[in-house]
Amino acid sequence: MRGIYSAGMGMLNSLQRLNSISNNLANVNTNGYKKDTSLFKAILEKEFYSFPKNSQKGIGIGKTETAVVLDKVVPEMTQGKLVETNNNFDMAILGKGFFKVQSGKDIFYTRDGEFKLSADGYLVDNNGNKILDETNNPIRVQKNLEINENGNINNTSNKIGIVELKNLSKKGTNYFIGTEVKDTISKIKQGYVEKSNVDTLKEMVNMISANREFEILQKAVQSQDSLNAKAIEITRT
Repeated sequence: MRGIYSAGMGMLNSLQRLNSISNNLANVNTNGYKKDTSLFKAILEKEFYSFPKNSQKGIGIGKTETAVVLDKVVPEMTQGKLVETNNNFDMAILGKGFFKVQSGKDIFYTRDGEFKLSADGYLVDNNGNKILDETNNPIRVQKNLEINENGNINNTSNKIGIVELKNLSKKGTNYFIGTEVKDTISKIKQGYVEKSNVDTLKEMVNMISANREFEILQKAVQSQDSLNAKAIEITRT
């Protein structure tokens, strides 16, 4: 049974890898998307002891893991490629910063700088959520919007809100939550958008690898099941 259990746990982990890879490939054209990476951990560790001759006290000689399970899925925050759009409402961040977005009473964060002008004159994202300035107020703009690399709006002291995040995690596909940290390094490029940081070729290779891994483990479960059935049959004769 130990062999079936270990192979079965491996199959579950392979499925989790495939889920993350599939999600990454589905968002390869999503502006500002950050690829997911699955992290695993060993659990149910057992300690092995050596007992010297005539000794009652064992000496630890190592551990073995009885299972490996998904620990967490984390976003990989490497910079995506910047593509020029010549649209003055589009913005990309060079650095680790995030735009601040108001959704209802909540504030989320995003790297997707494909913005628009709403009917009532506010800067909004593709979901209609308002983009905030550095004092958490919605930004009212005109069609002749100009943002310099420091975030100043139309040559005024008012700045678009850019912050870094600690302990960040994803909220949905393209929003993040976390603890705000002041950003003094990131720069803004107006007329550009940041593309996804998913490497399509690498993800396809990873998908093939995960599929093969799943198939091998599936055969291992079948083989172990067959051996167990034969062992039971032998004990009955």
